[in-house]
Amino acid sequence: MSYQGYPQQGWQGGGGYGPPQGYPVREGSPALAVIAGIIGIGIAGVLAYQTIDLLSDISGAPEIPGGWTVMIILHFVVAGLGLLGAILVFARQIAGAFVLLATATFAIAVLILDPAMAEGVWASMLGAMPTVEPTGDFSAYFEAMFEFGNEQAVLRFIALVLAPILLIIAALPPSLNWLRGSRNRGYNQYPQGW
Repeated sequence: MSYQGYPQQGWQGGGGYGPPQGYPVREGSPALAVIAGIIGIGIAGVLAYQTIDLLSDISGAPEIPGGWTVMIILHFVVAGLGLLGAILVFARQIAGAFVLLATATFAIAVLILDPAMAEGVWASMLGAMPTVEPTGDFSAYFEAMFEFGNEQAVLRFIALVLAPILLIIAALPPSLNWLRGSRNRGYNQYPQGW
């Protein structure tokens, strides 16, 4: 039945409403989301291995200072967050992107603030021939890191470079749209016959 002036053109009956005509459906990029997950696993692996290696280097110490304990725990927490975020992204959950954003932010903060937490941590990054003059914990820390004297320095540098990359990729709209798209697949807002 149609009323005068209101023709029923293009009505197909049943089903719910789709996106309005003329509006593009935002498709996401699975590649960006997967890259974010891989980088999250990379940060988790690098920080976990670096911390385990640091623990093996200081295993002969009679007592680990409190600041070093806090630093070690924070490294493991960031590594765990990175692994959790990657698993959620691979499961195509939107929460994974936000966990990876938190991982990247915490990784940057922890790696920059390590000298404030653990006094003398820069000494763990010196190679066989140390060339760092300790003028202060922060300057010695970054100087030792960028000299790549040993494995500790290289691993910390890798994590510090991967974290901003993860921060950018996890926040990009195409990766978020792809993760968000998993909720809408196969979902019809209105039951048939309405």
